[in-house]
Amino acid sequence: MYSKYAHSIAALAILIAVNATAEPSKLSYTKDVAPILHANCASCHRPGQMAPMSLMTYEEVRPWVKAIRENVAAKKMPPWHATASAAPFVNDRSLDPAELDTLIAWIDQGAPRGNPADMPELPSFPEGEWQLGEPDFVITLPEEEIPADGPDVFKKIPGTVALPEDRWISAVEIKPGAPKVVHHVIVFQIKGFDVDPSGGWIGAWAAGTEPMVFPEGTGRLMQKGANVIGDMHWHPSGEAVKDQTRIGLRFAKTADIQKELVNLWVLNENLNIPAGDPNYEIRAKYTFPQDAFIMAFAPHMHYRGKDFTYTAKYPDGREELLLKVENYDFNWQTDYMLAEKLPMPKGTTVECVAHFDNSANNPVNPDPTRNVTFGEETKDEMMIGFLDYIVADGVRPKSRAEIYDETAQIWLAAHPGEVYGVTNAKSGRMTPLFLPRSGDGRIMLGINGAPREQAITDIVWIGDTFTSRIPTEEIGDIQLNGSLDRATGIVTVTLNHEKIPNIELKGGAWVAPVKRAS
Repeated sequence: MYSKYAHSIAALAILIAVNATAEPSKLSYTKDVAPILHANCASCHRPGQMAPMSLMTYEEVRPWVKAIRENVAAKKMPPWHATASAAPFVNDRSLDPAELDTLIAWIDQGAPRGNPADMPELPSFPEGEWQLGEPDFVITLPEEEIPADGPDVFKKIPGTVALPEDRWISAVEIKPGAPKVVHHVIVFQIKGFDVDPSGGWIGAWAAGTEPMVFPEGTGRLMQKGANVIGDMHWHPSGEAVKDQTRIGLRFAKTADIQKELVNLWVLNENLNIPAGDPNYEIRAKYTFPQDAFIMAFAPHMHYRGKDFTYTAKYPDGREELLLKVENYDFNWQTDYMLAEKLPMPKGTTVECVAHFDNSANNPVNPDPTRNVTFGEETKDEMMIGFLDYIVADGVRPKSRAEIYDETAQIWLAAHPGEVYGVTNAKSGRMTPLFLPRSGDGRIMLGINGAPREQAITDIVWIGDTFTSRIPTEEIGDIQLNGSLDRATGIVTVTLNHEKIPNIELKGGAWVAPVKRAS
């Protein structure tokens, strides 16, 4: 009798011990959850910011626990869409597995408050309306009235800067006056009427972006006397509003800047998505003309955007995935800022590949019944792989003229007497042209605002006139036709494409252009 009773007691003790081990430890808001929410959510989920509710205190969090569980479990919140990369990020908003498990377990346990003594201090943020604190210089764009409905509104509006000297910009914070209707803002630097999107880029804002703080030791140069253009895109929301966007600039000392932070657009405008296509693919690429380091990525598409990748193809034949965004979300235009700069040796090609879902299964597709082309409106599409980079040698990248001359000298060494310098009379720019009597030639063109070596194929000479084509991935074939005057050695050629109709270039044997002062 005694042994049977003792055996039962022992079995009960083992069962209790097993159950105690299996039951997760009790979690609390004050000790376990508040630190996670403060670190990962409070930048948006606090009074006066873009999120629809504040999550700073237990009283604010408790009514939303079911929605929090659903969104963090699905990894919709915090918004972070990078799924693979060659380096970690400094602005990674995603929860690590332990944080995610803690939040879900706490909610499943009934979301208890816990001991008030365990509550951490609330996070502090800069006081005032600017997230980065008061800027050194504020550009106020003219006020614009946006109607309640109708098509999207696009306008380029000027902003006055006119600094008395060159200044390096270390951070840019763009504040739309009516963020509910502002789709995006892109800020370019201009002198007179000369707008150069690749060289004059200052910064940008779109839904979900944070202020742009450039890596230590880098900056964008605001030139003496220059002003800005705000490339504005508004989307009517059912209520007439007024928007007055402001741009806050923070300056750095010249001695603190070692490198210019260059913004590059790797894009393909030759986009034509068939109606109903669930997985349309398009590619774009850029080849670095000198050693460089990539510092950040920012893929951009519209509502049909599905996924986006950046891949490096190195001169030695290796390939490396740099960034993959598997579930692109137009509502979150994220700058993926790298914690480690990625080296890009001269000759490395970065290829961007994007997929689009134009089917009825895409719940945010504006219209699955129409073919879609490249355009600014949200009903159209874009394919742009933005990236920030710095050069390895020097402060700023080589000029286009320097790159063209280096390329021409290489061609001249291999093909003496067949390399010409042809000039566009309108722009005054000279570009090298290798034009052989047999085989393929080469030409340097500004594709997407960046100099690129392009093949010239199917050259057919009839006497001293010829026809040929320049195949490009971005815009298809460019026709290149022309003639050679043997008496003068002058070549006259015409570039013809629907996007660049009848551009005439003319010149003789290549002569290195005069280098501009840096």
